[in-house]
Parts: sequence; structure tokens; C-alpha cells
Amino acid sequence: MSILILILVVVILLALALYAVQKMPIPSPFNWIIQVVLVVIAILVIGQRAGLF
Repeated sequence: MSILILILVVVILLALALYAVQKMPIPSPFNWIIQVVLVVIAILVIGQRAGLF
């Protein structure tokens, strides 16, 4: 159950971070790079806590 709560919190924080990055006046290629990095970090955090990595 705690893994589900962790996933929910990480996904909500990821959505807020992605929304903030989209609203920032950053040029297009850097905007996409930052978004991909945020998603990868979220996947690594969930995987680390789940014991996959």
C-alpha cells in the first residue's frame, strides 16, 4: 500500500513540475529535455523504492 501512495505522490509532483516547466519561457529544445529528465527522475525514484534498481 505504501508503494501505491508513493507512486501517487510522485505522479502528482511530476505533473506539477511538468506544468511549471511548460509555462516557463524556455526555448523549445531545452523545454523538452527538462521534461524528459523530470520523467526519468520520477521513474528512477519509483523503481528505487520498489526495489527494481
